[in-house]
Amino acid sequence: YLFVGHWLKGDLGQDRKDVGMLIKTFCATFKDTEDRPALILKTSSANFSIKERENFAKRIKDLTTEFTNPPSIYLLFGELSNNEMSSLYNHPKVKAMVSLTKGEGFGRPLLEFTLSGKPVLASNWSGHKDFLDLDHSLLIGGKLTDVHDSAVDNFIIKGSKWFTANYDEAANA
Repeated sequence: YLFVGHWLKGDLGQDRKDVGMLIKTFCATFKDTEDRPALILKTSSANFSIKERENFAKRIKDLTTEFTNPPSIYLLFGELSNNEMSSLYNHPKVKAMVSLTKGEGFGRPLLEFTLSGKPVLASNWSGHKDFLDLDHSLLIGGKLTDVHDSAVDNFIIKGSKWFTANYDEAANA
């Protein structure tokens, strides 16, 4: 499985792309399965510094420590060219893209990935619903929730709402 997107501020389950809960849901779903898949996280926040990469690696480790036998999670960090991203999307070991995003204006990586012809698992909310082909997509239900104070900034406004995926439904998907 492949996730592409920013991992921004916010407590667990409260960052805009919901990366933390994606990791936890993935680990809970595949912790003891044989021949289990891996999760590739192509992520960053604002830059591609060594300190940021180490911070993400620590966050991943912290999220997976409660699982005795978690599936593999790979951090792909750094800027990739358009050709490199295309190679990633079309790599034979990448079988699907997954996103539990709380809100997208558009969702460019999701659109780019659709060109691979592989399935997309994504939140049933926001801009990507305008272009995802339902024959190749599985939209995950959930509900609108208040934006948590830990995620508020100049763009994510206190008092607004965004989508929170149903994690059990995501696990089943």
